[in-house]
Amino acid sequence: MLMSVALLGPIAAVVGADVGHTYSTLFLTSFGSPFGIGVLLIYSIPLVLVGLAVAVPYRAGLFNIGGDGQLLMGAFTAMVVGVSLPGLGAIPGGVLILLLAGAAAGAFFGAIAGALRAWRGVSEIVTTIMLNFVALFLVRYFVAGPLRDPGLTFNASPAVDPGLRIAKLAGNAGIPMSALVAILAAAVVAWWAYRTRSGWAHRMLGTAPSFARAKGVRVEVGYFLALVAGGALGGLAGATELVGNQYRIGFGFSPGWGIDAVAIALLARGNPLAVVPIAVFFAFLRNGGGALQSAVGIPGTVVTLLAAVPVLIVAAVTGWRTYRKFRGEGG
Repeated sequence: MLMSVALLGPIAAVVGADVGHTYSTLFLTSFGSPFGIGVLLIYSIPLVLVGLAVAVPYRAGLFNIGGDGQLLMGAFTAMVVGVSLPGLGAIPGGVLILLLAGAAAGAFFGAIAGALRAWRGVSEIVTTIMLNFVALFLVRYFVAGPLRDPGLTFNASPAVDPGLRIAKLAGNAGIPMSALVAILAAAVVAWWAYRTRSGWAHRMLGTAPSFARAKGVRVEVGYFLALVAGGALGGLAGATELVGNQYRIGFGFSPGWGIDAVAIALLARGNPLAVVPIAVFFAFLRNGGGALQSAVGIPGTVVTLLAAVPVLIVAAVTGWRTYRKFRGEGG
């Protein structure tokens, strides 16, 4: 990841920008004020949760590419529950019902892919990608039609009740308390992965499925539950974003967090604790990209593309090790 930041200097020099000013703008945007830190955390929260949604199945040797679909369904379900039950906001802890509803919706989408993978041998890569489009068009249909807020000039759902929103310290420019959801989720997943027998069995599915089966692990059930858990985390990401930041669903609810999450999980090698700092790094680049475009003249997409550098490095190292392994076995 340090390589990504280091490459920004030469890019700034090529476009004629002041290198020192480029770096200071990038860092001060995220760390130069409480507002910047708050925005950084807002960007980080969905990336952490969707990163976990990819990392959990990855530990079992599966690729969950459906983070965006699970996130959308989680947010949509939480919105429907919140709008349908307006009195829920007066109940202490009512927001937890929305978070659970979102997680359940994401788990349902994960269960579809998990069942097809476990008992029909259908690639979870294909099914999770296809389910992304199912979720996208389903949500767009409702927010542009039956559930569109008539008071808006654009297609979006009604906003959830203020009593069902997770507060921010010092108002909209402050620290989002929904960050606690992401931190708690990462801690729980890490505890389960490294401190429980089921977490060990889950890891064996990805490293040695034959050994896991010999030890009595039900491999098909393990695959199914891995994608259900990943879907639940993706749904939780959507519900958390809804009640902690956007409060309603529009066509651009997700800027592509599911794709970033795949890179985050790969860089973390499935380690749930490593997901957190890597997700913050991706958020750091997203947060600074817009500022660099306006203040320095470097296109924001260039900064975002720098996030691909560590992914390429990890892919190259992994590919080289795999090549050497097979060459050694063949020789």
